[in-house]
Amino acid sequence: MQNNITDGLATVASHPLIVQVINQGTGIWGNVVTGLITAVAAIGAVMLTHRFTLNREKNASDNKIQRERYFIATELVCLLERFAQGCVDPAHESGYVDPQYRGIPEFSYERITGDWRSLPPELMYQLRQLPVLHQEALQSIYAAYDNDNPSDCDSYLSELKSQSSRLGLKAIRLSRELRQICSMPHDDLSNHSWSTWRRLSSANARIINDTLHSARRHYKFNAVMYPQKPTTGLVDSPQSG
Repeated sequence: MQNNITDGLATVASHPLIVQVINQGTGIWGNVVTGLITAVAAIGAVMLTHRFTLNREKNASDNKIQRERYFIATELVCLLERFAQGCVDPAHESGYVDPQYRGIPEFSYERITGDWRSLPPELMYQLRQLPVLHQEALQSIYAAYDNDNPSDCDSYLSELKSQSSRLGLKAIRLSRELRQICSMPHDDLSNHSWSTWRRLSSANARIINDTLHSARRHYKFNAVMYPQKPTTGLVDSPQSG
């Protein structure tokens, strides 16, 4: 065993690095340290290069998303605001209206060519929901028309004005949110008494007031026609036969 240990030590001692250490003494450690520093510096340079590359790619990706978002937002803002402007006249409609008169303007995203995925998910959902609300509004308007009595179009007109003002205001709110997230200029839809937002808001406020007045009249009518009997707090017992 002692011979094996001696042979092993002889093998280690004959290694070129060990021989260099023996020949150069402590000066070899300077070379070792220099080599380690060089290796660490090389690794650090590679890591920094990789990090810079990732940051550059991320910035390029973010810039691309911003450009795509701004593009589709421009398309959507114009579409939404034109739709809201088309809702103003139906929201203030009065008099007899032909049941074939659609009232609320058409609404579709068919001509939108931008990338929807660039939009925030919640906003994208609300935008995608608008055509569904539009279709529901049309069905509600047509359902309010009395085919048996076409001359009585009060319910029809009331529903037409209500749905038009509601959808028009929602379209403007979505448009303004798009403008905000893309740092676009503010719209001019509230600057004047005849502006789209103000006219739709006034129509909506009038509908709410009419609904409240109608509810109050209905309550007063029921109170007069069906007055409640005063209660004594006692429960009458059934009469025994």
